[in-house]
Amino acid sequence: MNIKGILLGCCGMLLAGVVVARTQPQMLFVTQDNCKLIRGYGKHDLAGVSKEFNLPASKIRYLRAEWGKGQGGFEQCNLVFATPKGNKSCKVFNIMKDEFVFALAVPIPGNHAICN
Repeated sequence: MNIKGILLGCCGMLLAGVVVARTQPQMLFVTQDNCKLIRGYGKHDLAGVSKEFNLPASKIRYLRAEWGKGQGGFEQCNLVFATPKGNKSCKVFNIMKDEFVFALAVPIPGNHAICN
C-alpha cells in the first residue's frame, strides 16, 4: 500500500466519524412550567399572526411567552407579539425542544394564529 492509500483511508475514517445524523426536536407538553422555558417561535408564526390581523409580517415582533388566558377564559400558554395594533397574545399549540425551547402558534403553514 502506498502513502496515498494510507492517507485516504485515515481521512475517510475521520470524516465518517464526524458525520452525525440530525435528530428531530422533542415535543414537550404544554404546561405552565414548559411555557416558562420558551425562548423563540416557529417559522410559520409571524405569517399566521400577519394573516390574523391583516398586517405585513415585517411589522410584527416576537416579545415573549407567558402563561395567561385564552379566548374562552381558560389558562393557556401564549406567545406575545408586538404589532401596530398593540401587543397580541396568541395560543401555543406545541412546545418543541431542540438546541433551545420554542413554541408553535401556527403548526400548519398557511393557517391563522389564534390570538386575543
